Amino acid sequence: MVDQELAEFPPGKPVHLTNVSCSSATIADIATTRQTPMSPVQPPAGGWSAVDPQIKRAKLNDRTDVVTIGVGGNSLPFGGMLLTCIEQGRNGKSCREYYTNPPEGEENIQDKLARVQGEYIEMLAQVHAAAPNAKVITVGYPAVLPEEGSACNRLALTELGPVTHADVDWLRDEVLIPLNRTIQQVSSFFGDRYVDVYSSSVGHDACRPAGTKWVEGICGEAEDHWPAKIGTALNCRLLDKRVTLVHPNAEGHANTALHVERAIRIALLDR
Repeated sequence: MVDQELAEFPPGKPVHLTNVSCSSATIADIATTRQTPMSPVQPPAGGWSAVDPQIKRAKLNDRTDVVTIGVGGNSLPFGGMLLTCIEQGRNGKSCREYYTNPPEGEENIQDKLARVQGEYIEMLAQVHAAAPNAKVITVGYPAVLPEEGSACNRLALTELGPVTHADVDWLRDEVLIPLNRTIQQVSSFFGDRYVDVYSSSVGHDACRPAGTKWVEGICGEAEDHWPAKIGTALNCRLLDKRVTLVHPNAEGHANTALHVERAIRIALLDR
């Protein structure tokens, strides 16, 4: 969508976009780690081979004008935390308590956010080294959770299911919003432009009805290659849905694309 909007901008100067994004990428996959791709296409015998870090595949250099980056959630990992919150809710326990005083081998939320901050700093430093003349644009996360946890129906897996209302509020205020704040603060430190998609998506969270939500719930509408179940703990097949775990739908992606496209236009005009 961004590519289409920028096809004739600026006049007489065609814009060429290279997309090296990869599903389930972590911060490390941007600059340092080889990632094994996920694909709806039938994998070859032996599976997909690992690919180079994204800054290498994008061939960043001193002629690169703009770099856009949307990453961070998988490094917490937010999806894994949500699955834990589902399990805790089913058992009448607190997800907040789990991540405040975690079992041995699990990070508490403060340590998770601190680690993500350090990884993001290192990643942006390497992006700037690879593309020293580029305008770097970082993208935050939308409002996947409602402003009030009580807005969710705990019987509906198409929303947030068994996650308690208190834990929904905790995930929003102590995990998602701080994650966005971390990305924004690190971006500002480097003099980069941060794209806020949270503000524009409030009211379109996973607990809204179909047609209003820009984010699918735990189970939601997705292409057939999305998994229908995760182990024995989560089965969306009974609802004829896919495991979406608060991923944006087409409307959510369109909103993000609009804001990213505007940021790219500003960056190009500044050159």
